[in-house]
Formats: sequence, C-alpha cells, structure tokens
Amino acid sequence: MYLVLLLAAGAVLGGVVVVAMGRGGQIAIFRPDIPVPALRFRTPDDVALAKLPLALFGYQVQATGDALAAAAALVDERDAQIAELRRELLRLTAFGPGGSAVPAGSAEPAVAIGGVSSDSGEPESDDDAGLTAEPGWRQ
Repeated sequence: MYLVLLLAAGAVLGGVVVVAMGRGGQIAIFRPDIPVPALRFRTPDDVALAKLPLALFGYQVQATGDALAAAAALVDERDAQIAELRRELLRLTAFGPGGSAVPAGSAEPAVAIGGVSSDSGEPESDDDAGLTAEPGWRQ
C-alpha cells in the first residue's frame, strides 16, 4: 500500500517538475461557445455606444480586436474623405476672380487648412483655426 502511494507521489512530483521546466506544452486558447456579434461602426456615436462582451478576465479578445479594427476602418474612411475635401478645396481656391488661374507669385491670400498656413507653415491662433483666406470669388 505504501509503495503505491509513494509511486503516485513520485509521478505527481515528476509531472510538476516537467511542467515547471517548460516541457509540458502550452495552454490552448479556445474560442468562446457563444457567438461574437459582428460590430459595424458607421458613426462616432456607434463607437461610443459599443458594448463589448465580457470574458473571465476583462473583455473577449476576438470581439475587442474586431471592434478596434472596425473603429480604425471608420477613422481611415473619415481621413480619406477629409483629404479628398482638402484637395477639392485647394483646387477650387487655386482659381482667382473670374475663374482665371492665380499665378504662383501673385498677392492672393494663402489658404490655411487645419490651422496651419500654407505660406509659412506656422500654426495660426485659435481664433483663426480652419480656413482663414478670403475666397477668390468674394470681392
């Protein structure tokens, strides 16, 4: 009887030593049994109101990764739209009064986009943030 208990204790102790040395394998990460809802963000309000599913410790990894990827796609889409609108604005303001192109050395006012003047590259005051130039069609 003592021999059986001694062998069982030795087997348990040997197993603990093998696992402690790193040869016991890795812990597998299993997907949750409940399905993760697909998150589709269309507006910033959707991102703010998103409720991520909870796991044992914190949030579900897959759902959180999907939510961050969806939010990043929304931000990328918005950045592309802003860049396109800025290009269109510069194209429209490149023409002077009467629709003629403004020469590079003319005295037309510079267009500032995002609080930075296109001439000097220095930030403007908070009062002048955004578009500060008079459009060429206004006289």
